[in-house]
Amino acid sequence: MKRKRSLLLLICYGFLATLAVFYGLLEMQSLFVTFLSFHLLVCLGIPLLHALWEGELRTRWRLAWETFDKSGMAYGVLLGVFLFTAIVAGMWLLLHHGVQEERIRFTLERWGLTSAWIGWFALYTVIVNSLLEELLWRGFVLQRLLRGVRRPTAIIVSSFFFALYHLIVGVVLFGLQWGIAVTALVFGAGVLWAWLKGCFPSAYPTWISHLLADLGLMVVLVVWIF
Repeated sequence: MKRKRSLLLLICYGFLATLAVFYGLLEMQSLFVTFLSFHLLVCLGIPLLHALWEGELRTRWRLAWETFDKSGMAYGVLLGVFLFTAIVAGMWLLLHHGVQEERIRFTLERWGLTSAWIGWFALYTVIVNSLLEELLWRGFVLQRLLRGVRRPTAIIVSSFFFALYHLIVGVVLFGLQWGIAVTALVFGAGVLWAWLKGCFPSAYPTWISHLLADLGLMVVLVVWIF
């Protein structure tokens, strides 16, 4: 019974992440509100409160950050470079086959992003967003799921919820067809990062890989959108 309650709670957290993004982007039309609701309350707040409540904050911090595996970092960098290249190439194709950069820029400006803030937004996304998403999905949700289900199931479930809120962003920015396609690719990236986390428990490999992937997105945003 305790295991079922724990799994149900994790599923609720997964939907809560999507609701936070939905509220910030669609209801409030604000990237700032989205960062507060999703990053602060969900990505940081949920794992931190659990660690404090269970008295495991120091232990989990050491497990995540004290082990620096050079082999793991090499895999993280290689995977990150692959994702960076795939994202830049994929977005170039997307922008030349039906998706207009004016539409993307108009939507982002409606959410509060302007050319004056694009540099800070890119820096925040590359460093902070990648870190907080890894702490939540691969550092908290995936590890909790592994206590109650088999690894393949845990990887699929955590990657599904990781991709779910990207569906909102993808459909709004790129339209339904391309939004679904982009979300499927995000799910694939989540599976790869979950596999990498299983091979190298430290936070560094998945973070550097995710960081490079987000860097690819920000290069596209700065060079072709703004």
